[in-house]
Amino acid sequence: MSERRPVTISGVGLLCPAGQGREGLGRALGGEVPGFRARNHIADRKSLKLMTRAVQLGISAVQLAVDDAGDLAEVPPERRGIYVGASPQPGDPDALRPALEAAMGPEGFDMQRFARDGYPLIHPLWLVRGLSNNIIGFAAAIHDLQGVNSNYCDGVTGGWNALREGALAVAEGRADWVVAGGADAWAAADGLLGDQPCGDGAAFVVFRPGEPDVTPLFPAAGGELDMDALGFLGAASGPVSFCRRWLKEQG
Repeated sequence: MSERRPVTISGVGLLCPAGQGREGLGRALGGEVPGFRARNHIADRKSLKLMTRAVQLGISAVQLAVDDAGDLAEVPPERRGIYVGASPQPGDPDALRPALEAAMGPEGFDMQRFARDGYPLIHPLWLVRGLSNNIIGFAAAIHDLQGVNSNYCDGVTGGWNALREGALAVAEGRADWVVAGGADAWAAADGLLGDQPCGDGAAFVVFRPGEPDVTPLFPAAGGELDMDALGFLGAASGPVSFCRRWLKEQG
């Protein structure tokens, strides 16, 4: 086995309840990303209709990392990789509300009413918007990422796996440019987790061969999280924590 290359970071995209970029280094227990507008980062307006908020956050953070790196054009598409941590995307529950309301009869939910009156009210793209690999799919198409890739759809663990495996792909020479991270949208979900503060977030980094080597920063079981400073961010927890740590160390 050939010797592993050192891996460094050439770009960072951070969105969290404390803010965007270096503004996100402060403290904010849960909530949405302040001032976030997906259309500021996603050029194709039509595609926004196919994205849940978590996906919009993820695509935007990838774009921020790509812009910050500024070196994408130097690498052939087949040597560009992407690794994403995500959570199962249920889609927008409000999109089902009209259908469920139409299905309610005198004795509650009525399946026949749902089939007759409710089902036609469901937008045909509702299921498509909820696919768990939408971030990796959209980002790969937008930035022509034809190389190694993987989508880890298992929440907090997925975010750490994406970072670790993305860095490893560069270290082992399977890619020369990798964007890796995670995104999730948990704002207003505090009641589901025992009143624990929850928030929206996304963070991605661009890994490249070079110094300083960041691979020692990825222990096998993940690392310390900023939940005391930001609340629960799902699959974005690890990447956001890592990006905040990296930005602070870089001054």
